[in-house]
Amino acid sequence: MDLAFSPAEEDYRQRLRAWIAANSYHAAAIAKASDPIQAARDWQRRLWKAGYVGLTWPKTYGGQEAKLTEQVIVAEEIARARLPALINAVGLSILGPTLVLHATDEQRRRFLPKILAADEIWCQGFSEPGAGSDLAALRTRAVLDGDSFVVTGQKIWTSLGNIADWCFLLVRTDPDAPKREGISYLLCDMKSPGITVRPVRNAGGGVHFCEMFFDEVRIPRVNLVGPLHGGWKIARSTLDHERSGLSGVIALENGVERLWRLAHANREPGYLDRSLRQQAAWYWIELEGLRYLGFRALSDQLAGRQPGPSASVGKLFASRLRQKVAKSMLESAGPLACLTKKSPHVLARGRLVAGYFDALGYSIGGGTSEIMRNVIAEKVLGLPRSSGGDE
Repeated sequence: MDLAFSPAEEDYRQRLRAWIAANSYHAAAIAKASDPIQAARDWQRRLWKAGYVGLTWPKTYGGQEAKLTEQVIVAEEIARARLPALINAVGLSILGPTLVLHATDEQRRRFLPKILAADEIWCQGFSEPGAGSDLAALRTRAVLDGDSFVVTGQKIWTSLGNIADWCFLLVRTDPDAPKREGISYLLCDMKSPGITVRPVRNAGGGVHFCEMFFDEVRIPRVNLVGPLHGGWKIARSTLDHERSGLSGVIALENGVERLWRLAHANREPGYLDRSLRQQAAWYWIELEGLRYLGFRALSDQLAGRQPGPSASVGKLFASRLRQKVAKSMLESAGPLACLTKKSPHVLARGRLVAGYFDALGYSIGGGTSEIMRNVIAEKVLGLPRSSGGDE
């Protein structure tokens, strides 16, 4: 495991910081734009044209063919500068790497450049009512009819479902096969007739998720990724990409720093509760553990190995740390946590309560904490396979 970046990589980091300093005002303008979705697309396209999106993807499909370490540096610096997440994050971090590994050349040429330029925004259609933790129990069916699949069923907890142009989804194509063997991986145009999208408001008041209904939606067979009935292996690859990465560590680092600033802002100068100091120090220690786990996963990827169970370890502990930090921020603010942003005494723009509820969702999104524990138990500790859920 290599814990240091080379001098050339540090030079790359400095050039990137200079570019961010000169261009970050475009990202800051997204929130105030008359069309924030289009402004977010424009920001991602600007980053891509500058060579900071799709770093490890092949140049043939619009990527940079840069080293994985440079991709990590870009993710770190974007998080450190507190720039907004790229609007096509699902396509960039989850679907794109999957297509590079498993799609046909025609599919790669068709979809990858438009993912990079944010011309087409993607969402993920995996979870279903009754098939979230136990993903292989999904019931959305696809019947092959000529050159098309006819898809009927429901998906839920779909991020970006209300603005996505395309969706990659798992469907059951062989209802008689063992549950992990009768699944296929399809790419669906969200403008297809028969699709209904309903936003789901979360406990924090935001609308980050949607439920989607497919009523005999026709998807061309050319949009099948990998072999028919062979979607489970591809889904596993997708989930590994979803759970790995060092950028989340930087986002957590920003959260611990916000807690530290909030703790000082809410008290007399020079005074800070001892228990809060100990909490913050312990969170930072956990953060460093996650950072080195991320370096370990990075070293595996540089050596050509999949992240494997280390991604599940990182996902489980990062979710818990995010929730602990959010809870400490609430406790530190006390009654002031309930103030809205219109109050002159508001803290953290009135987002503390919503931030706490948002943090709870990290135990579910991208694979529940129970599934992460199952993966760790089976693949790290060598315990027998659970009779419940799938990874």
